[in-house]
Amino acid sequence: MEPRRVIWQERAAKGSGERVVEYALRRAAALGRPYRKRLEGCGKRGVRVKCGCRGWRGIRPYTCRQHLMCATCRMSRSRRLGMRIRSGLDAAMATADRRERIVLATLTIEHSGDVERDRRDLAAGWRAFYLAIRRRYGTFAYVGVWEVTPGTDGLGHIHAHVAMVWPWRDWSECAALWTQSCPRSTRIDFRGARRDGKPSDPKSVANYLGKYLAKGMEAEGFTPELRANVVAGTYNTRWVFSSRRFWQPFVPKCQACQQRIIAAQYRFRGQPYRPDGCSTSRGPPQLGLAIPEPHQRTGCCGT
Repeated sequence: MEPRRVIWQERAAKGSGERVVEYALRRAAALGRPYRKRLEGCGKRGVRVKCGCRGWRGIRPYTCRQHLMCATCRMSRSRRLGMRIRSGLDAAMATADRRERIVLATLTIEHSGDVERDRRDLAAGWRAFYLAIRRRYGTFAYVGVWEVTPGTDGLGHIHAHVAMVWPWRDWSECAALWTQSCPRSTRIDFRGARRDGKPSDPKSVANYLGKYLAKGMEAEGFTPELRANVVAGTYNTRWVFSSRRFWQPFVPKCQACQQRIIAAQYRFRGQPYRPDGCSTSRGPPQLGLAIPEPHQRTGCCGT
C-alpha cells in the first residue's frame, strides 16, 4: 500500500483547496496505519437509531468495512447485498420476455500469480464480452460478484460469477465470443438451471451469489503474504458489478412498524465522560419555564 500512500501525499502537496488537501492527508495517514488497527476498531463506536416503534432505541455500530478479513462486516454485507440482488433480479424478471430466464456464468482466467493484473484483465474481458453480446442480441440485465481462492499453487486465483437475464442462445457461439473477448481465458461455464433441474429464480440466485460475498480469507491456504497481495491488489475496487439501472431503491425499514430507521443521536461513544467534582445538573427543562403571554411582556406593542 506504500505506492498508493505516496500518491495521496503528492496530491496533498499539489492540492489547491483546503478540503482537498485535508482529505488527501487523511487518506495517506489511513494507508499508513497497520491493517490490524482497522480490524480492532470495528464496532467500537456507533450511532443511536430509532424507528416508529414507541420507546425503541438501538445502536448501529461503525464498522471497519474490511470484509475480506472481518467476519462481522462480511456477513452484514452479504445479507444486505443479497437482498438488493434479489430485488434487482425480481425487477429484471418482471419486465423480461416470457422466453427469458436467469443464466449463471463462471468466468475464469489463466493465473499469472498477480491478483491485480488477473482481475483487471478479467474485468476488461467481461466488458468486451458484454459489448459483443449487446451488438449481436441486444442489451440485457446482469449482476456479478468476484471470488478469490488460494489455488493449488498458493498464489491466488480470481474468478467472477455472473447472473444474466437471457433467452435461449447457442452456448458454443457465446463461448467463442468470450474467448475472443478475453484472450487469457480458455473457457466459460454456463448454467441455465439448478442442480435439481428447476429453473433458477431470483431467490436462489441471490443466495448463490451471496455465498461468495460471505467468503473471506480465513480459510486454509491463505498465507499472510497472499492476504496482503489480495488486499493490495483489490484496493479501491468493486466486488459487485451490474448492468445499468439494475439496482432498485433501498430504504432500511423496521420489520415491525415498517418505518424508516433514522439516526436518533449522531454519535455514540459509550458513557459520557464526567470528571470528578463536575456538576452535570442542567436545571428544569425549557418547557417548564413560565413564559409570559405576548400582551404581558414589557415593551411589547409600544407599552
